[in-house]
Amino acid sequence: MKRTFLLLSLALVAMISSLSAKAAIQATEVYPAAIGQYIQIFQPDGSDFNVHDALRAFKSGRFRPSQSEVMNFGIGARPVWLALEIINAQPEPMARKLLVENAWLDKIDVFFLREAQLVNSFHTGDSLPFAQRPVDHRFFVIEHAFTHGETLVLIRVEADDAMVLPIYFTDAGQLANKDLLDAYSYGLMYGAILALVAYNLVLYVGLRINTYLLYSIFLLSFIALNLAYTGHGYQWLWPESPFWQRWASAILMAAGATGGFAFMLQFLDIKQTWPRLYRLIVIGCIGFCVSVLVAMLLDELVIALLISIVFIFSFYVAAVILGIVSLRIGNEFAKYFLIASILTICGGIITANAVWGVIPFSELTYRAADIGMTLDAVLLALALAARFNITQGEKLAAEKMAGIDLLTNLNNRRSFYKYVQPIWSISLRSKSNTSVIMLDIDDFKLINDSYGHALGDRVLVKLAEALQKEARSGDILARWGGEEFLIFLPETRLQDAVTIAERVRNKIGSMQVSSAKGEKLAISASFGVASNQDDYVLLDELIANADQQLYRAKKQGRNCVCADFS
Repeated sequence: MKRTFLLLSLALVAMISSLSAKAAIQATEVYPAAIGQYIQIFQPDGSDFNVHDALRAFKSGRFRPSQSEVMNFGIGARPVWLALEIINAQPEPMARKLLVENAWLDKIDVFFLREAQLVNSFHTGDSLPFAQRPVDHRFFVIEHAFTHGETLVLIRVEADDAMVLPIYFTDAGQLANKDLLDAYSYGLMYGAILALVAYNLVLYVGLRINTYLLYSIFLLSFIALNLAYTGHGYQWLWPESPFWQRWASAILMAAGATGGFAFMLQFLDIKQTWPRLYRLIVIGCIGFCVSVLVAMLLDELVIALLISIVFIFSFYVAAVILGIVSLRIGNEFAKYFLIASILTICGGIITANAVWGVIPFSELTYRAADIGMTLDAVLLALALAARFNITQGEKLAAEKMAGIDLLTNLNNRRSFYKYVQPIWSISLRSKSNTSVIMLDIDDFKLINDSYGHALGDRVLVKLAEALQKEARSGDILARWGGEEFLIFLPETRLQDAVTIAERVRNKIGSMQVSSAKGEKLAISASFGVASNQDDYVLLDELIANADQQLYRAKKQGRNCVCADFS
């Protein structure tokens, strides 16, 4: 009875095991998804396990069926053997490609067997120069013509990095379409990010603001890391350096995290807001980078990768926490940084879960980290642009305030020369008429002494308002000093300037200011007018002549207009 039960149990286990493995691949069919569920797996304990040992293990049933489309064995896994049966029911050979969509596998040995006899083999991987790959591709592509009947494919994979194996069975047309889509998407992403890099470098060169430089470095470090783990770097930039390809991901992850921290500290003003935290973060970044270098010197790639992963994880955790805190204390730009960081984290989580098989593996889920980082870059660029606009607005406002007399809201001398000098130069070249009116409030010192400076200030403000109302479009007003004012009149002859001065004098003469006791005070002013009819070369000479005419008006009894018509 027990013997029967044991036999039934073994038969049931064998039946379940056979049901969990899909049938062999048909060479004539199309397989758009990864074919992990058609593959059987075996991980031997010894490193000297060769293809003949693998064939014997397969025949004896020691391989187990894969349970997912994309196989994942983690970081630092033992070498793994894969078995795949392919049947060609057609009499003619069928040329097909095996695509291992992973750019960081150290060694891949592929053996094609028919009736237990080796008919073809390929050896590739990052441990070899890129030129030795069977097909010029950023991933690992193996071509083989499958003859009529059944072919057993044995694949040995070795990697210190994450051994993720999305394997596709495809043909030349399908692979070309997939490559074209990848080319467009990566071209769009790299183009957009490099445009942001160029734009921010130009801003840095022009403004010398470190935030733009650090943002550019942060984006460049992301591109460098992306080029490394997508295989583009090995294909285009360092095809003869297997050593750098082996270490690129770990080193560039650390570099990316360092660039991210540097930009974050600058963007969120951490040094000014929390100087102790700033020092702690700087020390932490140095510690992570030194740890990666030490692991590199000791040739411990797995340890270096784990340190770099923790480093990047620490950056995004810190970015979210500091973004929230900065936002709560009033840093309006922190919201951009916070949203950007959350998008990147979400993208990274989706990609990680797709790679680990928690969610379905697809082009979208695998590229989610790229999408998140691209959105991160765009949001931070918008934040920097908004910050630039506000900074420039504040700068222009400050410059404007520096050129404005705060009491009367008229130009001061500095601002007057800034606006007038170009117009004066044009008038000299065109030999056009230009005039200047200088006026001075009569008995202003007496007003201050008798009624106080507060009333004197009110007189100045009231007179400035009158000047602004009477001035023509294009005339430039300035408080020249104390109770003196200046009006620059382009394209104006001397006689017309005198007429304008008389109109302003009458306007001022009709004004009254009430004292604190309700007493009505009349205001008057004296005017001096000068024109460039005498071919003044210097603007200051014209102003000096107007000042002389003002002095004449004072001597003639005040409240009048004087000009030299000789």
